[in-house]
Amino acid sequence: MTLKLVNDREEWDAFVDGSPYGLLFHKWDYITITARHAGYRLLPYGIYNGEEPVCLVPLYFRSTHGVKMLFSPPPMQAVIPYQGFIPARGFDTMRQSKKEAIIDLIASDLSAEIDAISPHYFSLTLVPGFADIRQFTWRGYTPKVHYTYTIDLSRSIEAIQSDFHHKLRNSIRKAEEAGMNLVQSNDISELYTAISRRFSHPDKQIPMIRQRYYEELFQAYPEHLVAYYLYDREGTLTGALATQEYKRFLLWIGAPRIEGAHAGNEYLQWLLVKRAKDKGYRTFENIGANTPDLNSFKSRFCSNLEIYMEIYRKDMIGTLAEWAYSSIAGTSWLKRRVAPYIE
Repeated sequence: MTLKLVNDREEWDAFVDGSPYGLLFHKWDYITITARHAGYRLLPYGIYNGEEPVCLVPLYFRSTHGVKMLFSPPPMQAVIPYQGFIPARGFDTMRQSKKEAIIDLIASDLSAEIDAISPHYFSLTLVPGFADIRQFTWRGYTPKVHYTYTIDLSRSIEAIQSDFHHKLRNSIRKAEEAGMNLVQSNDISELYTAISRRFSHPDKQIPMIRQRYYEELFQAYPEHLVAYYLYDREGTLTGALATQEYKRFLLWIGAPRIEGAHAGNEYLQWLLVKRAKDKGYRTFENIGANTPDLNSFKSRFCSNLEIYMEIYRKDMIGTLAEWAYSSIAGTSWLKRRVAPYIE
């Protein structure tokens, strides 16, 4: 097996399209735009068996004040919850012994490259459904479990709604009776403004990522990134969300609750569940199961809880850097100095 940097955009995206685990987060424009706005050097690695790629992994490197950091994805307010490596087409249909042999080779080549870079802090978070990280834990990496909410869209819409909390069903019914107007858009500005108001509150520790980051992503993927706005009969905004619609229907970015007479966010999510099912998606994902403040709301919708895995490794310098960063979390001007992608 050979690990090398990939510079061919078409080759990269064709692999992502074919991989059972490839998501929009892995696509070439997505990773290059992210690296530029996050202030990291992108290392788009491929692992090859001869001339055949068997794995891709986008890594992001930065050295700040002598502290070397290597991530996939980079820490960006959970805008990218997971990324990591993805295997080639056909991986899921292989015998278990073959899968384990491939993961062993991936772990071997990737670990050797990580050792060569020698970061003080390394973190790699894999997509949901890829849970076999034994080869990495055997090599000294620490595992961590994360969660995400999903809805199985193969069931009838009646069965899906029957899983909702009864208070949620009542709120949806009342909002439907009140009359709402759903607008689909490629304009992120109104959603960004709504989110910015929430993150401007003093209890929030991380400033907002620049609006331009989202605008470039929407320009790169107009067929896969959509902003949805819900208005009442008077034309007042009652709910706003952005989705990723590529392989799975993913609630990507949501605005906080907008005060009003009706449950706008609840009704908007219900409309999007129905839209995802009508479009033929089999999975509806609602990111945010690792945020305690959001769980009581999100769990009212979703009947399933999926896991996704992170592996990380840090030395003493990395541990101190992590502590220092979390300790200055409330100092916005200082955090802007160390994290240039935030405003």
